[in-house]
Amino acid sequence: MWNLARRRLVGHIPAPDFSPELVARLARLRADDLLDLVCDPRETWWRRQPCALALRGRVPSAGVPRLIAGIRDVKDVAEVRRAILEALGDAELGPHAGELLQWLRAAREPEVGYDMAPAILLARARLRDASAAPQLAELAADPWTHRRLAGEAAVDVLIATVGLDSVLAALGAADLPALAFSAEAWAHRLLGVRLLDRSGGDIIPALADAEVIVAHQAHLLLIGSPLPDEVLWAVVAAHGPTATAWTGDECPRGPAGACLWALCVLRGRGRDVADAWRSLGGPRVPLPDVPDDVRRAIATAYVPGQRQTDPRWLLEAAVLPFTPPDESALLAQAHAALAAAALAPQPARSAGELHNQGEGTYSDIAFTGGTVSISALGPFASFEDDDRRARDALVAAGFRVIDPAPATDEVTGLHVYFFGRRGPLCVHDLLFYWQD
Repeated sequence: MWNLARRRLVGHIPAPDFSPELVARLARLRADDLLDLVCDPRETWWRRQPCALALRGRVPSAGVPRLIAGIRDVKDVAEVRRAILEALGDAELGPHAGELLQWLRAAREPEVGYDMAPAILLARARLRDASAAPQLAELAADPWTHRRLAGEAAVDVLIATVGLDSVLAALGAADLPALAFSAEAWAHRLLGVRLLDRSGGDIIPALADAEVIVAHQAHLLLIGSPLPDEVLWAVVAAHGPTATAWTGDECPRGPAGACLWALCVLRGRGRDVADAWRSLGGPRVPLPDVPDDVRRAIATAYVPGQRQTDPRWLLEAAVLPFTPPDESALLAQAHAALAAAALAPQPARSAGELHNQGEGTYSDIAFTGGTVSISALGPFASFEDDDRRARDALVAAGFRVIDPAPATDEVTGLHVYFFGRRGPLCVHDLLFYWQD
């Protein structure tokens, strides 16, 4: 009987399938059969995972200890353990709730497995564990979008289960404005801004936050808010002199930040901010050694960048756009110049082709004597080993050769994703970018 039931169940999952449709079909089968498969480590993980999800809302009470044991088995596959946590979210845990909560509170990545924190913290929220609030605030501020969204959703679950006052108390805040504007940890302020905005509160003070990520989030929320434009223009007028005086590398904060982020909000709403930007002196991040055409090409290509990006870059890209030539035309122009110099250029190869995966902002052209990289962002070329004949030919054709000195200049304040990092890159890495 058992073997027949198992064979039938396995027949429903002949190959890896993680679709909601499969889970829905499995949910019509006997819960005890699903439970036995989930708890059988001899079965493939890709069968156990959808079966665990199919147990949501109907976990047999006798099976709860077996599932909890599966969650605690750090040697098991994380996908299965996350699915079990999801299934237990709606289960009646009875006397086992305390045992599970104790383990969840002590669990830490990476000891308990890769990317387990979102599921663990969501489970704590469902178990009415207000002490999870600080960790949830950190998760809701995570640089990885999928973790950040999971954290935000779990915070909402915690608020629904224990109430907003309990969450605020766990975060050490008297009310939402205190959390949004006075919390010591920027992740807590970030959460406060989101919750305060959702409650209809005034989040304009967050535009002046010392942490650019908080100010950036406030500006995104204000773009779609019903707040009248006049209020934002008033912020610009009130703090304009401070913004004008902010001329260093450091990202503007305080009144200067409030002024510039308010302009970004207005720009995000489609308003013309060019005159206001110029009246402030055209505030830009200082890069004295980077040619203006290179700077504008980079700004146009990469803004808005990551959420740590200086608001001056957002405004510069909006007010001083750069229209790059067609990439195919650039490559044809470079190829023709090299051919005219009798350097026998080969067909261009894109960054993705050169690396056999991914994509980038440049292509290489091999020629007699070397190779030149041509940027897709504008008429910019780079040589690994300089060749005077090729250089002269490309310069005569209108290309700017990116020499080593400016090439290594960091484009301060413009944060770009690059192999897991989210920071400023140098000119060369932006003009000749590749990501797998």
